Amino acid sequence: MSDRRDDFIIALRYSLLKKGAKQKFSLFFLIILSIFIITLDRLSIPPINYVRATINDLVYRVTVLGALPGKTMIYLNLKAKTHFNIYDENNSLKKELELLKKNQYDISYLQTENENLKLALGLEKVKNSDEDIVTIAKTIVDQSSPFLKSLIINKGTKHGIVKGMTVFSKNYLIGTIVETNYISSRVLLITDLNSKIPGIIEDSDVNIILAGNGNKNNFNLEYLPEEFLLEPNKIIFTSGKDGFLKTGTPIAKTYLNKDNKIKIKSLTDPQQASIVHVTKGQFKN
Repeated sequence: MSDRRDDFIIALRYSLLKKGAKQKFSLFFLIILSIFIITLDRLSIPPINYVRATINDLVYRVTVLGALPGKTMIYLNLKAKTHFNIYDENNSLKKELELLKKNQYDISYLQTENENLKLALGLEKVKNSDEDIVTIAKTIVDQSSPFLKSLIINKGTKHGIVKGMTVFSKNYLIGTIVETNYISSRVLLITDLNSKIPGIIEDSDVNIILAGNGNKNNFNLEYLPEEFLLEPNKIIFTSGKDGFLKTGTPIAKTYLNKDNKIKIKSLTDPQQASIVHVTKGQFKN
């Protein structure tokens, strides 16, 4: 302890000798004040503890108050973003609701127009049970060449299969029965070079012939009016003018290829069909 006290006295004397009289006094006063404050802090005097606690409370409160503006700005910014997100979402839902209402009105109008046309043509709502019978068959032979596409299925006249029946795969038309045997039949696929299906383009009254050329992604359209502008993402339905296929069966769809040209592709791959549904009418689940 004596060595430490001697070192402190030597340091104090050295500092006093280096400074002027005024500076010596100020430094000495600060040292004495520091020692006094440290001593008071060490002593558990109630008034001192009260003052220290009060000062600490004030510092803490000032710290909290100082942080409030930043927290308030973060909170207001978050609330504003949430508000605008909800506002945008609400507008989007309103537009979607209006679109759904419009589509519903369009469907109701088409249904009414369809019923009126049936009445005008003398067509009755009689359900032909023969057209509703669906025969499930399995593909046993895939007869394909670059342009000739057909399937052999394991159902024939024994199972009620006749020529002209429609064949579906995954709810999409893939061909028609062109040859029947007792326990097998041949399906001419819509991609076959000999396939010619009367059709109508979505959102138009244009009647065309959908012709296959061996490629499921590149059908040909015959008798398309020269002035008619073909658009992408349009469904091509059967028109029923051949007397075999029912009206309104979806067959193919227009699309833009890599060269930005409009092409026509099948809604499914007929060549990949393993299980098919054969019916006289439209296939329904």
